[in-house]
Amino acid sequence: MALQILFRFLFLGLVALPLGVPALAADNRTPGPASPADDTLLMFVGERTPMLRIASRREQSAWQAPAIARVIERDELRERGAHTLSQALETVPGFLMAPREWGTLPYQRGIPNGTLFLHDTVPVQSEVNKALHHIDHALPLWSAKQIEIISGPGSVLWGPDAFAGIVNLVPLTGKDLQGVESGAFYGLPGDQHGAFVNAGYDGGLWDGFLSLSGRRGRHDSRARNIVRFTGPDGRPLPPEQRAGRDLPDDAEYLDIYGHFAHGGWLNLSGRLALNQTPYTMTAGNGAIAWGETRGTPFGFLKMEAKRDLDWRSALKLTAYYTHLAHEHEVIDRKRTLRESTGYGELVYDRTLFQGAGRFTGGLSHRHRTIRNAPIWTGYLPGYLASENPTFTPIVLETDFHSRMTSLFGQYMHTFGPVDLFAGLRHDMHANLADQTSVNAGIGWSPARSWRLKLQYGTAYRTPFSRQRHTGSHPDPEEIHSANLQLAWQPDQRLETSATGFFQRIDRHVLEDPYAGLSQPNRQEIYGVELEARIRPHKTLSLHAGLTWTANSGPDEKYRYLEAIVLEPDGTIRELYGENTYPYDLGADLLFTAGATWRPLNRLSLNLRTVHVAARHLILPRQEALGRTQAPAFWRLDAAAVIRDVLRPGMDLEIALRNFTDRRHPTPGTYDIFQSEPFTATFILRVRW
Repeated sequence: MALQILFRFLFLGLVALPLGVPALAADNRTPGPASPADDTLLMFVGERTPMLRIASRREQSAWQAPAIARVIERDELRERGAHTLSQALETVPGFLMAPREWGTLPYQRGIPNGTLFLHDTVPVQSEVNKALHHIDHALPLWSAKQIEIISGPGSVLWGPDAFAGIVNLVPLTGKDLQGVESGAFYGLPGDQHGAFVNAGYDGGLWDGFLSLSGRRGRHDSRARNIVRFTGPDGRPLPPEQRAGRDLPDDAEYLDIYGHFAHGGWLNLSGRLALNQTPYTMTAGNGAIAWGETRGTPFGFLKMEAKRDLDWRSALKLTAYYTHLAHEHEVIDRKRTLRESTGYGELVYDRTLFQGAGRFTGGLSHRHRTIRNAPIWTGYLPGYLASENPTFTPIVLETDFHSRMTSLFGQYMHTFGPVDLFAGLRHDMHANLADQTSVNAGIGWSPARSWRLKLQYGTAYRTPFSRQRHTGSHPDPEEIHSANLQLAWQPDQRLETSATGFFQRIDRHVLEDPYAGLSQPNRQEIYGVELEARIRPHKTLSLHAGLTWTANSGPDEKYRYLEAIVLEPDGTIRELYGENTYPYDLGADLLFTAGATWRPLNRLSLNLRTVHVAARHLILPRQEALGRTQAPAFWRLDAAAVIRDVLRPGMDLEIALRNFTDRRHPTPGTYDIFQSEPFTATFILRVRW
């Protein structure tokens, strides 16, 4: 109820801004977000290259960074009609954004839930629930300046769970946006509607930025046939009393972010996100359908302070506190997981050998408290079936603390056209074995337009709550990754790259909602990423990307609770079985291509296609589904931005997804379901 009141208040206030503000003179407004001078690098006359920090904790271009890196800028996000992280990443080589009933399951280089997602360099995901991400409407892109992407392990600088890669959403600041930008949007199907406002001010010595947004609409329109399950006594209701028919409620999202900077040495930021997403789950080819709701309230407060010791060295102190809750309601049973994290870090940065050497080293401490981490046992659809008149799902809960102290350092040295780098991190855990992560590599530019990168790195992933529930100190998964990239960029009109990668995962474990945890094994994943961007004319940009991935290793093996038998004497007997699944790569072939045409300064048109190869159905009792694969599919998307439509500073944006309305079966949690239909979003944006 509180979320509904907040949302309605925000929506009514924000939707009036773009419609009720009088037109201002063109010379009294800022034409849009502009990067500060030190955020760009002039590589070619009149062209600017975006910079990123997550590769080395220093500002560098993706070309020069000691990692396989990419940057997606704000203008590109708008032109592509990308409003969430998952939409922004689905055309990036190496990423598969697989739809699920509750949201998006991310794969990077064939590894599900292996990406560390950051907002303003603060992690926005759960340590124990790997499938809990803020990458859909819970983290909108209205206030995004750019998205930084690293492919490959990043534990040396960013600690645990920087496993397959890192994605950091960089918000705007008062230096980027001076004035106010507001907008209202409407989307179909589902009556999606909402509003946002961004306000920034640059006072010279200080600057500030504030962003507010809200969204409401139907996330899922599939009907349910089980609407109640548990009686007043805690036992299952008779099967005839469970049945009914209803539809999910509307999903609601509220997001607030603020930033304040002073004197170039102090930065304060914070975020509050509230959301609820109702959806429908099915099993048995749709024979059973029930409702669930997920809410993931999240907030953080962050402080950064920097002091220059001299012209070559500086100290930087970072501290933040985060709180995340996962509110999961299944029909009429609700569980809430809570995570609180306190983090502090001191980093020393120094330039050596007249600028040829660059060292970054630091000390950090993290304390995380996790309460009521739920562990569902058994096969949930089996409990809901009419054949079960007795048992309710068993849900275990576990509490624990996670403490980690870390020492880390990375050094990079330039010898003419060659850059060498190496890094080391040692994490000392209170409830896990100590972990050491390393990276090393070389970057070589034999000519100005060529860049060769060879990189090796290791990382690890923290255990699932099921593993921690045993009270033991399990050894976490560890990945060894090698990357070789050759890039050619003769000028800003042409960018091409080819990247080969090899990844070996030791002590690999997957969590299945039916079978629990797989037995540890070893997987080797290898593949190729190809990417090209061509600008044949100043008004036309073309891009294409292809990812091929394969693996070798044993199938995933599970020992799971198959049935519970109530004996005549009242005792309960548990029956266990074993099952195996192939490793879940997501898809072995991904392809994307598109074009952006700007025939006028006021108009840009974008058309793109996405192809996903056939995928294995990694589902329980999959033999009952009559198929073992979800077929390959193509999807066509389009977007348009029309600037200054009614007055200077007022833009109309149109985003069309799957505009050919081609539906295809896709793997869900317990069943297959149809992919999203044709969707359309219309945005009216005003700068004043």
